[in-house]
Amino acid sequence: MNRRKNIGFTFIELIIAVTIFSIIAVSIYSVFRSGVRLWYRVSPMIQDNQSLRLFFNTIASDLKNSVQYLKNGENFEGDRRKMSFMTLVEVSEQGFPSRMELAKVIYKLDSTAKSVRKGIATRLEGFAEDYAKFSDILNDIEDKDFAFEYCYKMGSSPIDYSYEWKSEWDDKDKESGRIPRGIKIKVRDNSKVVFIPTGTLGGEDAF
Repeated sequence: MNRRKNIGFTFIELIIAVTIFSIIAVSIYSVFRSGVRLWYRVSPMIQDNQSLRLFFNTIASDLKNSVQYLKNGENFEGDRRKMSFMTLVEVSEQGFPSRMELAKVIYKLDSTAKSVRKGIATRLEGFAEDYAKFSDILNDIEDKDFAFEYCYKMGSSPIDYSYEWKSEWDDKDKESGRIPRGIKIKVRDNSKVVFIPTGTLGGEDAF
Protein backbone atom coordinates (compact mmCIF):
# COMPACT_ATOMS: atom_id res chain seq x y z
CA MET A 1 0.00 0.00 0.00
CA ASN A 2 1.20 3.52 -0.84
CA ARG A 3 1.39 5.87 2.09
CA ARG A 4 0.37 9.45 1.57
CA LYS A 5 3.17 11.84 2.54
CA ASN A 6 2.29 14.75 4.80
CA ILE A 7 2.83 18.13 3.08
CA GLY A 8 3.89 21.14 5.26
CA PHE A 9 6.61 22.73 7.40
CA THR A 10 7.99 21.17 10.46
CA PHE A 11 8.30 23.23 13.65
CA ILE A 12 12.08 23.46 13.23
CA GLU A 13 11.72 24.73 9.66
CA LEU A 14 9.21 27.35 10.80
CA ILE A 15 11.56 28.56 13.54
CA ILE A 16 14.45 28.85 11.06
CA ALA A 17 12.29 30.77 8.55
CA VAL A 18 11.05 33.23 11.22
CA THR A 19 14.63 33.76 12.45
CA ILE A 20 15.92 34.52 8.94
CA PHE A 21 13.01 36.89 8.27
CA SER A 22 13.63 38.67 11.59
CA ILE A 23 17.32 39.17 10.78
CA ILE A 24 16.46 40.60 7.35
CA ALA A 25 13.76 42.89 8.83
CA VAL A 26 16.11 44.21 11.55
CA SER A 27 18.83 44.86 8.96
CA ILE A 28 16.43 46.78 6.71
CA TYR A 29 15.14 48.81 9.66
CA SER A 30 18.70 49.66 10.77
CA VAL A 31 19.63 50.87 7.28
CA PHE A 32 16.41 52.90 7.02
CA ARG A 33 16.91 54.45 10.46
CA SER A 34 20.51 55.39 9.66
CA GLY A 35 19.34 57.01 6.41
CA VAL A 36 16.69 59.05 8.23
CA ARG A 37 19.21 60.23 10.83
CA LEU A 38 21.65 61.23 8.10
CA TRP A 39 18.91 63.13 6.25
CA TYR A 40 17.91 65.06 9.37
CA ARG A 41 21.55 65.95 10.00
CA VAL A 42 22.38 66.96 6.41
CA SER A 43 19.08 68.61 5.39
CA PRO A 44 19.61 71.87 7.36
CA MET A 45 23.09 72.19 5.85
CA ILE A 46 21.69 71.76 2.32
CA GLN A 47 18.94 74.31 2.95
CA ASP A 48 21.44 76.75 4.44
CA ASN A 49 23.75 76.39 1.43
CA GLN A 50 20.84 76.93 -0.95
CA SER A 51 19.74 80.05 0.93
CA LEU A 52 23.29 81.38 0.90
CA ARG A 53 23.69 80.69 -2.82
CA LEU A 54 20.41 82.46 -3.57
CA PHE A 55 21.48 85.44 -1.45
CA PHE A 56 24.83 85.78 -3.23
CA ASN A 57 23.19 85.48 -6.67
CA THR A 58 20.54 88.06 -5.79
CA ILE A 59 22.93 90.67 -4.44
CA ALA A 60 25.38 90.08 -7.32
CA SER A 61 22.62 90.64 -9.87
CA ASP A 62 21.51 93.88 -8.20
CA LEU A 63 25.07 95.19 -7.98
CA LYS A 64 25.87 94.43 -11.61
CA ASN A 65 22.73 96.32 -12.63
CA SER A 66 23.61 99.36 -10.49
CA VAL A 67 23.56 102.72 -12.26
CA GLN A 68 24.81 106.24 -11.67
CA TYR A 69 21.53 108.05 -11.15
CA LEU A 70 23.04 111.41 -10.14
CA LYS A 71 26.26 112.86 -11.48
CA ASN A 72 27.13 114.37 -8.11
CA GLY A 73 25.07 112.74 -5.45
CA GLU A 74 24.69 109.70 -3.24
CA ASN A 75 24.41 106.94 -5.83
CA PHE A 76 26.01 104.50 -3.42
CA GLU A 77 26.29 104.33 0.36
CA GLY A 78 27.95 101.59 2.28
CA ASP A 79 29.47 100.52 5.56
CA ARG A 80 30.20 97.20 7.19
CA ARG A 81 26.57 96.30 7.95
CA LYS A 82 24.58 98.12 5.28
CA MET A 83 24.72 99.37 1.72
CA SER A 84 22.25 101.07 -0.61
CA PHE A 85 22.47 101.92 -4.30
CA MET A 86 20.42 102.69 -7.39
CA THR A 87 19.83 99.73 -9.67
CA LEU A 88 17.43 98.20 -12.15
CA VAL A 89 14.95 95.71 -10.71
CA GLU A 90 12.39 93.54 -12.43
CA VAL A 91 8.83 94.67 -11.78
CA SER A 92 5.78 92.63 -12.69
CA GLU A 93 2.14 93.66 -12.39
CA GLN A 94 -0.96 91.61 -12.99
CA GLY A 95 -2.07 91.89 -16.59
CA PHE A 96 1.18 93.53 -17.73
CA PRO A 97 4.48 92.02 -18.92
CA SER A 98 7.43 92.29 -16.53
CA ARG A 99 9.79 95.20 -17.03
CA MET A 100 13.01 96.65 -15.63
CA GLU A 101 12.56 99.73 -13.47
CA LEU A 102 14.91 102.02 -11.58
CA ALA A 103 14.83 101.60 -7.82
CA LYS A 104 16.88 102.12 -4.70
CA VAL A 105 17.91 98.82 -3.14
CA ILE A 106 19.01 98.50 0.47
CA TYR A 107 20.78 95.53 2.02
CA LYS A 108 21.28 95.62 5.76
CA LEU A 109 21.90 93.35 8.71
CA ASP A 110 19.26 93.46 11.42
CA SER A 111 21.31 92.48 14.46
CA THR A 112 18.24 92.17 16.68
CA ALA A 113 16.39 89.79 14.38
CA LYS A 114 19.65 88.14 13.24
CA SER A 115 18.65 88.46 9.61
CA VAL A 116 19.80 90.20 6.44
CA ARG A 117 17.01 92.30 4.95
CA LYS A 118 16.49 93.63 1.45
CA GLY A 119 14.48 96.79 0.82
CA ILE A 120 13.24 98.19 -2.49
CA ALA A 121 12.09 101.79 -2.99
CA THR A 122 10.86 102.60 -6.50
CA ARG A 123 9.93 106.02 -7.87
CA LEU A 124 6.47 105.55 -6.29
CA GLU A 125 8.21 105.64 -2.90
CA GLY A 126 10.41 108.53 -4.07
CA PHE A 127 13.49 106.27 -3.85
CA ALA A 128 13.28 106.91 -0.09
CA GLU A 129 14.56 104.26 2.30
CA ASP A 130 11.93 105.19 4.88
CA TYR A 131 9.21 103.98 2.49
CA ALA A 132 11.06 100.97 1.11
CA LYS A 133 9.44 97.54 1.22
CA PHE A 134 11.67 95.19 3.21
CA SER A 135 11.83 91.42 3.40
CA ASP A 136 14.16 88.92 5.08
CA ILE A 137 16.41 87.11 2.63
CA LEU A 138 18.92 85.44 4.98
CA ASN A 139 18.25 84.26 8.53
CA ASP A 140 20.24 83.19 11.60
CA ILE A 141 23.11 85.59 10.89
CA GLU A 142 25.12 86.88 13.83
CA ASP A 143 26.71 90.33 13.81
CA LYS A 144 30.23 88.85 13.79
CA ASP A 145 29.42 86.62 10.79
CA PHE A 146 28.50 89.34 8.30
CA ALA A 147 30.33 92.21 6.60
CA PHE A 148 30.52 94.32 3.44
CA GLU A 149 33.89 95.59 2.16
CA TYR A 150 34.65 98.03 -0.67
CA CYS A 151 37.43 98.15 -3.23
CA TYR A 152 39.99 100.97 -2.85
CA LYS A 153 43.08 101.95 -4.79
CA MET A 154 46.25 101.02 -2.92
CA GLY A 155 49.10 102.43 -5.01
CA SER A 156 49.59 106.10 -5.80
CA SER A 157 50.93 105.49 -9.30
CA PRO A 158 48.44 105.76 -12.21
CA ILE A 159 49.66 102.43 -13.54
CA ASP A 160 49.48 100.69 -10.18
CA TYR A 161 46.28 98.62 -10.22
CA SER A 162 46.68 97.06 -6.78
CA TYR A 163 43.79 97.60 -4.39
CA GLU A 164 42.68 96.98 -0.84
CA TRP A 165 39.38 96.37 0.92
CA LYS A 166 37.88 98.85 3.39
CA SER A 167 34.80 98.53 5.56
CA GLU A 168 33.23 101.82 4.48
CA TRP A 169 32.61 103.71 1.25
CA ASP A 170 34.30 107.06 1.89
CA ASP A 171 32.19 110.24 2.15
CA LYS A 172 34.27 111.89 -0.56
CA ASP A 173 33.57 109.06 -2.99
CA LYS A 174 29.93 108.94 -1.92
CA GLU A 175 29.31 112.65 -2.40
CA SER A 176 30.99 112.63 -5.82
CA GLY A 177 28.49 110.00 -6.98
CA ARG A 178 30.96 107.17 -7.43
CA ILE A 179 30.02 103.51 -7.47
CA PRO A 180 32.63 101.10 -6.06
CA ARG A 181 34.64 99.01 -8.47
CA GLY A 182 34.07 95.97 -6.33
CA ILE A 183 32.23 94.78 -3.22
CA LYS A 184 33.17 91.84 -1.03
CA ILE A 185 30.34 90.13 0.85
CA LYS A 186 31.25 87.96 3.83
CA VAL A 187 28.79 85.54 5.42
CA ARG A 188 30.19 83.20 8.08
CA ASP A 189 33.07 81.31 6.43
CA ASN A 190 31.89 82.19 2.92
CA SER A 191 32.68 85.24 0.83
CA LYS A 192 31.91 86.52 -2.64
CA VAL A 193 33.47 89.36 -4.60
CA VAL A 194 31.31 91.23 -7.11
CA PHE A 195 32.98 93.60 -9.56
CA ILE A 196 30.87 96.34 -11.17
CA PRO A 197 31.83 97.23 -14.77
CA THR A 198 30.81 100.88 -14.34
CA GLY A 199 32.37 101.30 -10.89
CA THR A 200 35.63 102.97 -9.84
CA LEU A 201 38.25 102.29 -7.21
CA GLY A 202 37.74 104.34 -4.09
CA GLY A 203 40.22 107.08 -3.29
CA GLU A 204 40.92 107.98 -6.90
CA ASP A 205 41.31 111.67 -7.69
CA ALA A 206 39.79 111.36 -11.14
CA PHE A 207 36.24 110.24 -11.68
